[in-house]
Amino acid sequence: MSFVALLGAVGWLVQPQQPVAAHRKLHERSARILLGLTQVVTDIDDTIKSSGGIALAGILLGGVDTSYTRNSFYPGVFQFGLELASATRGRPNKMAILTARAEEFKWALEIKQSSKLCVRFRQAGEAQNIDDWGVGEVLYGSVAEWVCQERKGWRKFENFKILHAGLDPKTKYVFTGDNGKSEKDFEAAQMIIDEFPKAMRAVFLHAVSGEEAPAPLPADTAYNGVPVLYFRTYATAAVKALEQGLFDARAAKRVLEAVESDMALDSTNIQPGSTNARLLQAELDAAKGAVSKGRIGRLVGRLTKSR
Repeated sequence: MSFVALLGAVGWLVQPQQPVAAHRKLHERSARILLGLTQVVTDIDDTIKSSGGIALAGILLGGVDTSYTRNSFYPGVFQFGLELASATRGRPNKMAILTARAEEFKWALEIKQSSKLCVRFRQAGEAQNIDDWGVGEVLYGSVAEWVCQERKGWRKFENFKILHAGLDPKTKYVFTGDNGKSEKDFEAAQMIIDEFPKAMRAVFLHAVSGEEAPAPLPADTAYNGVPVLYFRTYATAAVKALEQGLFDARAAKRVLEAVESDMALDSTNIQPGSTNARLLQAELDAAKGAVSKGRIGRLVGRLTKSR
């Protein structure tokens, strides 16, 4: 049984994946692991950790996801970032963060190296004997984006340009964000791709919802030839990264192991029999089967809709 078929059998494939013509050539170029400089660029809220869907005066404070408690990390997220960054020649670049968090509120919202988020990324690197790896550049938004959330995509794009200007011109990027209505990550990715059409390798968007559990899973697509890949767990994200040649099978297995380990540590959000637990276990089992049996190539037409 294929990865997608298995998800359907256990009831987690909410929306049928329709073929997307733009993916015809994606698999043809995905067989090799990235060589050269790779920079992983990530959002925080509802991508690395849950916003909890908290709002103040009707304005969302960071996202829409209510499936996890506020500030809870998603299982496997730190290993996923490390593996993407490590699939490169030479020392991996540290994670770069594009966040809409207001610069004016850094006294309360600053991402410090002592924060749990930075510590967890650093520990992921140390576990693989990669010292002094973790979170590097953090680029913030402003109060203007908090008040007018339609500006968030533009702000992240402007911050990306600052980041890009300080890196090797040959650097290639992988963007991770979410599809929550407030964070505008896809809009930011579109603007980045429009401005730097050859720089982006892939866009990963965490499917989140404040109303449905599990969140609906949009069909994978492409924007100007760049794969846009949706996922609800980092187990599925790992399979899709492997599909695209962003890292190898050993890296994918390490992400799956991290998902499983992180699940065991979170008794609040992943209680036995809960929606989160069932979703994670179903996608983890399907991903393990696909990776271990070498069926990744067969999943392209179903997971990424390459033709």
